[in-house]
Amino acid sequence: MGKKLLIVNTYANLWSTGRIAAEIGEIAVKHGWQCYFAYASESNPCSCEEIRINKSVISYIIHTYLFSRILNLKGFGSWIETKLFIRKIKKIAPDIIHLHNIHQNFLNLPLLFSFLKKAGIPVIWTLHDCWAVTGGCTHFVYNKCENWKTGCYRCPRCGNSDTGGELKGVFRTMPWVLRKKEAYITSVPNLTFVTVSEWLSGVVRSSVVGSVPVQVISNGVDSTRFYPRTDIQAIKQKYGCGNRFMIVGVSSHWSASKGLYDYYKLRELLTADQFVVVLVGIISEQKNNIPDGIIGVERTENLDELALIYSAADVVTSLSYQETFGLTIVEGFACGTPAVGYDNTALPELVDSDTGLVVETGNMERLAEAIRQVCKTGKSFYSQACREVAQTRYDKFCQYEKYVELYEQALVSKKV
Repeated sequence: MGKKLLIVNTYANLWSTGRIAAEIGEIAVKHGWQCYFAYASESNPCSCEEIRINKSVISYIIHTYLFSRILNLKGFGSWIETKLFIRKIKKIAPDIIHLHNIHQNFLNLPLLFSFLKKAGIPVIWTLHDCWAVTGGCTHFVYNKCENWKTGCYRCPRCGNSDTGGELKGVFRTMPWVLRKKEAYITSVPNLTFVTVSEWLSGVVRSSVVGSVPVQVISNGVDSTRFYPRTDIQAIKQKYGCGNRFMIVGVSSHWSASKGLYDYYKLRELLTADQFVVVLVGIISEQKNNIPDGIIGVERTENLDELALIYSAADVVTSLSYQETFGLTIVEGFACGTPAVGYDNTALPELVDSDTGLVVETGNMERLAEAIRQVCKTGKSFYSQACREVAQTRYDKFCQYEKYVELYEQALVSKKV
């Protein structure tokens, strides 16, 4: 019987973090680990044994609407579900627990971390956003907030309707939440954070949980799925791009902080007869409000279709104010497509002069000029370097092997 790994995430093998978590589990299985995947929402089949974290409709409504949206206490509901899940953990008796996103209103942070403190099981927690280090936000850069460093007082997002569903409640409980997070998270003796970028590592080290060890393991891309496709004319024809330069942005959800309205402004600065902007991940409500000259494509889990879109693009862009990594940029690289993005958060770690350009965040004139420059230089100038970066620095198999090494190290250095 091999060593046992328990992965925990909202989704199993679905959407970006769910796919990443499942791919890590797949690598672990190849190394002889017995892998379990605990999830709360939806799943696709994967190489791990799937375990559903049951959540009743009533409990979910209470946690989502009362605790999260009114009281700003995300992670402090779901008592019964968490107790039942802890029973499953005890039955599995994992050697390693690997947490990913656990803040989608399905687990109780105090109950879970109190158990982890007593159990002594080594815990790896991959941070895909900033929720673990704040009083409630998953991201803070868009609001130019640094209050998470000093206790989350005077929160600029509390009660703000433009925050994408976060911190809309009238109760300013964030300082209390942050103190509780600090107490519970730092109490786990065998906990290691993994961040997906150097930028996020710096955030963690500057936070109230900065005493927890941190390692950086970037997200990876499967270059056998994402590679330059030749049959791109059908995609261009499908979306009515013609012979225009195709500027692509991809997101699982579009909002102001993801740069949606910056794309609207960008559209006005690029001539419609030469450039077309294609945004992937647009929902039906947004489609009705998209300006002329922007093509909205609904969210897709079809990786072949995504690879075709990246391959057809002349430039892949990221105008997000809150990227902890920038996986869409790397997926574009794997398809041989250069990038243009903002110079904030983790994006400058990905893009250099061989693979594209970064510009001052929010500088629309400079952004438009950078896109024109990359298109004028020509995609072929960048393609080989882009592909090499994806294969040598961000190959998923190499990146996720590092997790298996980390599991082994955690077992050796386990504190009793």
